[in-house]
Amino acid sequence: MTSADPFIYTEELYRLRTAPTVIISKPWDAVTSAELELLNKILSALRLSLNQIKIRHQPTLDLGSWAEKPTHVLFFGPLPAGITFYELIQVQKVSLVASEDLHTLLGNEAARKKLWAALKQLFSL
Repeated sequence: MTSADPFIYTEELYRLRTAPTVIISKPWDAVTSAELELLNKILSALRLSLNQIKIRHQPTLDLGSWAEKPTHVLFFGPLPAGITFYELIQVQKVSLVASEDLHTLLGNEAARKKLWAALKQLFSL
């Protein structure tokens, strides 16, 4: 250190990415084992686990009240106006894909395929 540089900081600064967020429309304790298994399969296909994401409960989608906005959101539940299922939407630096609830997806293979196509876009796979 020289007298011209009295303060030198050698620490590197890192920008931490926010964890992907999954929003479900029913409380977590109401999620069945079959729905949880489906969610785990979806996350596994994305190379993620429950430990690597944030899960929030919201009966209807509302990101406006969040202090910290995630960069990637997957919503399972009823659609708000102006949003369609299985379409990548970008709003205020948030990338979002909305899907029917997990219970509905369990019996609908065509919907799961549409969801997978949208998730590949959301996570650049």
